[in-house]
Amino acid sequence: MWPEFNFDATDRAKAEGVDAGAQVTSMSFGVDNADHDTDCLPSKNLPLCLTITYAVSRDVAMVASSGNVRSDLDFPASDTRVISAGGFQSDLGLWDDSPGGNANCPQYPNGSQCGSNYTKPQSGYYLTHQELIASSKRVLSTTYPNTVWADYAECGDGYGTPMGDGVGWCTGTSMAAPQIAGVVGLLKSVNPLVPVSEPEPATAVAPGLRTVLAQTASQASVGQSWSPRVGYGIPDVAAAARRLLGKVAGGGVRNRATPLFRLYSAFTKDFAETTSPQYALSLMIAQVHDYVQPSSGLGAQPVVPGYAFPYDAHDPSDPNDTYESAPPPPRAAIYVMTTDVQPRYTWPALLPLHLMEKPKAGGHDHLLVTTTADIEYAHNDGYNLRTIVGYIYQSCTPEPACVPPAAQALYRECNAAAADCATFLESERALFEANGYTTAYPPATSKQLGYAYPATDSDGDGLPDGFEYVVGTSPLRVDSDGDGISDAAEFPLAGVPVSDPCAGGVGAIFCPADRIFADGYDGF
Repeated sequence: MWPEFNFDATDRAKAEGVDAGAQVTSMSFGVDNADHDTDCLPSKNLPLCLTITYAVSRDVAMVASSGNVRSDLDFPASDTRVISAGGFQSDLGLWDDSPGGNANCPQYPNGSQCGSNYTKPQSGYYLTHQELIASSKRVLSTTYPNTVWADYAECGDGYGTPMGDGVGWCTGTSMAAPQIAGVVGLLKSVNPLVPVSEPEPATAVAPGLRTVLAQTASQASVGQSWSPRVGYGIPDVAAAARRLLGKVAGGGVRNRATPLFRLYSAFTKDFAETTSPQYALSLMIAQVHDYVQPSSGLGAQPVVPGYAFPYDAHDPSDPNDTYESAPPPPRAAIYVMTTDVQPRYTWPALLPLHLMEKPKAGGHDHLLVTTTADIEYAHNDGYNLRTIVGYIYQSCTPEPACVPPAAQALYRECNAAAADCATFLESERALFEANGYTTAYPPATSKQLGYAYPATDSDGDGLPDGFEYVVGTSPLRVDSDGDGISDAAEFPLAGVPVSDPCAGGVGAIFCPADRIFADGYDGF
């Protein structure tokens, strides 16, 4: 361990990140684990192990750098719950500056820091698991201006670009971890509800992000299985996104609908909306003034079918297990899209829903905006831009002919007395306006943001009508193609698509899928 490294601080940072609603953490650090004396199986109550367990309980993806001494994986990358990120060099092989020796290794410390760690056999067994690899040699990154972080790793502002521009090279698997974390973040945006899961889950475990990455990375693309040196290889982000989006009626799905969780704090008088289950849990559990998801009255929402918020469930086999009660079932009245690609070329273009937030008396105020002008106005009003939570259709004319099937107008209106804005559908508008949500924000702008979907599920198959229109299954048939398997089983709202729900039985005869893209072109 480096003398200046503070593991206590990283443990606190991991816990704080989970409490704040992070969906993925990037850990560009580690300690030598060659003797496997840093192992959470016998030492699970150590803070560094408890924080990993805490992140797992919230279904937060963890990525850690494998290490740079051409040995077995560092900890925490060696923990099987963590996505280990090894490094490749310019020829796409595993990074190694001095194959077979130390002649070309920087002298820090002892001729090391010149190649990616990987899975090494220990007494004939693989005790660690290299998972993915990303670029680790002379990776261009932002840096502290006019600062060289580590000469031995060619890391700092002065490498590769002029000193003072805040950009420079850096070498090491510390550069691979944030790339992999970014990939996970992109896939989370495609389907915020999909579990992290495992690369090769057991039969009873649902596949998830790690599964999809393993099945679409470079090893799988050439028919190779896991390798102790490169793991599953280099991620193919486009292929992974396509796998998560799935196929309907033989064509690639270009979008999907996801619930927009609405939460309310009576203390701060704030409605907050998010598509991230981790952020919803943060508001409900980790904030000073607890938010709730309204089940009656103003803002009431139905339960999201086939999904439960992640939490630390009790392990009956462990008498010392600490656990929490199950959170309330997730609720959503509104469903929005997850990508910016039009589900049908005849439907309106999509607009991003930007989440903004600012402090207010006693807590925070959340706001959803769609335009650059609104972002600038809100920023000048004290709001900070946080993230994109999803996409909605832009307003069109003439209504209702131009509105996509099953969609409703989506509004943002504010209650001046409560200093709060809320987002709601046409079907909810009368109740919100009766409770004081009547003011446009910014003033003199349109209250209508565009169009989104209600939670209506006409056929009762667990997939809202809007979701089915977007992906191309039938909103009026539990089993669109009559093959004996429900659409929700083949194409789950909160999971990896299993099969084409419009390919068996009578095929696509009842499916409104847009077959213009059946030749494989999917708009990305």
